[in-house]
Amino acid sequence: MRIEIDNVAKGYPRADGSRLSVVGSLSTTIEAQEFVCVIGPSGCGKSTLLGLLGGLRRPDDGEIRFVGERTAAGPLTSIVWQDYALIPWRSIADNVGFGLELRGVPAGRRREVAREHLAMMGIEAFADNKPHELSGGMRQRAGIARALASDPEVLLMDEPFAAVDAQTRTLLQDELLQVWSRHRKTVLFITHSIEEALLLADRIIVLGPRPTRVVEEIRVPFPRPRTRDVELDPRFTELKRHLWAQLRDATLAAEWAEAKGDR
Repeated sequence: MRIEIDNVAKGYPRADGSRLSVVGSLSTTIEAQEFVCVIGPSGCGKSTLLGLLGGLRRPDDGEIRFVGERTAAGPLTSIVWQDYALIPWRSIADNVGFGLELRGVPAGRRREVAREHLAMMGIEAFADNKPHELSGGMRQRAGIARALASDPEVLLMDEPFAAVDAQTRTLLQDELLQVWSRHRKTVLFITHSIEEALLLADRIIVLGPRPTRVVEEIRVPFPRPRTRDVELDPRFTELKRHLWAQLRDATLAAEWAEAKGDR
């Protein structure tokens, strides 16, 4: 499923009656089965953009189009959140099958699909446990399993590994690469980590400060299937340096605007 974002703008009312412009005339395209990472300064509107794509918010202006034939039986989009967003009183299997339950899928089939996806993420043994009984990394694996179990056309991921420790984050990145290679969903992945974006993405979109627009789009040159060996490639270091310069300039611009009261 291809995503066309055409001059999309979004803002929110302030307490004083003025309006805070968060996304400003943003345009880009995400191709079918493409893995795109989005980076930008804190507060620039990355999560707002994801909410617009997920149908949680409506744009004030512009249009978002999903183009192509539906190939999956499930929803158009599914979201993996940073804070797991698991229902605390339900078992992990019931959490993973929740989207199927909302669609009226019979209980037996829900449990079968849930266990298949938990096995894919390596946590099938914890299907009957409650979320609080799992580590942060295991809960995020359950969150990814839940999103994929719904069989969406597009997977939206909002800094999904930001809340776990560095070792777990590395493992989850490797597992996501393997899972994506099998399913080939269209993915929009928001991250603050340049290294993570270079490891995972086909293309990286750099956003500027509010009201955010696309500053640059970079095609990641490393072939797939991809491993951590790309980190040893001199191009990895060069791209990391270039992206950091872009991100640093955008962050400084945002801080300067904040200091002047322009935001």
